[in-house]
Amino acid sequence: MQTNKSFRILIALLTSATFTFAQNDNQAAVDTLTKEVAKAVFANIAKNNQPKAQEIYTKLVECSADCDPQLIIKTVGSWDQVGAKMQELSELKNTQQFLSMSPSDANAAIRKQLKRFYTAHKAEKPYSVPLSPDVQTQILAKIDELLPPGDVVAPDSVASSSAPAATQPVSDEETNDNSALAPSGQRGTSDDKLFWMILAGFIAGLLGGAAAVYFLLYKETKAEADQLRFDNSKLSRSLDAAQRVKPANVPRQPQDTDQQKVKAYESLLAELGTDADPVEAIRQLKQQTPVQPPEPTPVTRSGQPTIESEATLEAALVEPLAPLPPLPPLEPLPQRNRSEVFYFPPPDPNGQFDMAQKTDTLSPESAYRFSVSADDPSIATFRFEADPGRVARFLTYRNYMIEPACESENSYTNSYTRIAMRKDGQALFENGAWRVKTKALIRYE
Repeated sequence: MQTNKSFRILIALLTSATFTFAQNDNQAAVDTLTKEVAKAVFANIAKNNQPKAQEIYTKLVECSADCDPQLIIKTVGSWDQVGAKMQELSELKNTQQFLSMSPSDANAAIRKQLKRFYTAHKAEKPYSVPLSPDVQTQILAKIDELLPPGDVVAPDSVASSSAPAATQPVSDEETNDNSALAPSGQRGTSDDKLFWMILAGFIAGLLGGAAAVYFLLYKETKAEADQLRFDNSKLSRSLDAAQRVKPANVPRQPQDTDQQKVKAYESLLAELGTDADPVEAIRQLKQQTPVQPPEPTPVTRSGQPTIESEATLEAALVEPLAPLPPLPPLEPLPQRNRSEVFYFPPPDPNGQFDMAQKTDTLSPESAYRFSVSADDPSIATFRFEADPGRVARFLTYRNYMIEPACESENSYTNSYTRIAMRKDGQALFENGAWRVKTKALIRYE
């Protein structure tokens, strides 16, 4: 028996540190008493044109059965003294002895508490007038509905005693004070009920604590998993960009004009009969047959014979070489198209750039420099490039001007004043507009 009693005391101590999940009937009856007395008091005060009192009375009428009158009075304000008086009525429910009483004993204790309250404050008009015998009878009737009274009824009421025994006001005599709180014959049954209620509350507290711990662990684990998935995705994109194979240079096929030039060059070599360079062959021919300027023909007089010099005769005997056909002019090889460079302001939140704001030069609104290769005009690389005087504005509105097209290696703080490029981004030309495919990598500095 002693062991069982010690076990119950241990359970009660453990439960006092856990949650209180519900009220028993005794506590609910005390709350009803406090609420009904407060309603009666503030209804009487509100008749004297007191707005705060009227507001408190309205809230007490509208609130549920388990509401706290003291909290309502404190919230509205201006009537804290009345709230302190209501605290005297509700102190009964905070005693362990009252919580373990049977319904009939608790009913008697509540009647005694109301009698004590009325006796202590009946000299004050705000409490004596509203707590008339009829009002007390109505309040006790509500208490009797929650806690059925026993067969023994208090002999006299506070003011008059014409009501039935089950609903009459609290007695004025003090002779039954000790008997109202004395243990009844049903104390053993009440102890068993209290023991099981305490045990149920203890188990419920353990389950609630375990659920709270599980929720916190689950939330923390989920946050770590999301961060790992984000890091993995970021590394995967970086690896794909590093392993992407760039197309090799494809040799350019000679065009028809180039083939014609080659054929003309081969025919010139065949005509000269040498494998040397045509220009060198022409230079050698000129060295072998130097061209001498023709001597002026002497003016002959009539009747005199013309005497030709030996050089003139040799020049006449040497047959002049036929002039070589002129080489066709070499046309310059066609140049490959250079990469196109242009600028855009920041894109929209979906990463799409406005074609109407495209410029060929850097403007105050420009933020990104695009480079389009002639090999594939549908793909462009871009990087953050802005007027130095506008970088501060872009940093201030980075959520709209930088983050839609860039990812940063570090977190931004107010001490950073510039943006350093780590890796160019990639954009695609789709449906008549440029859209971000891979964000550029930057660092705040």
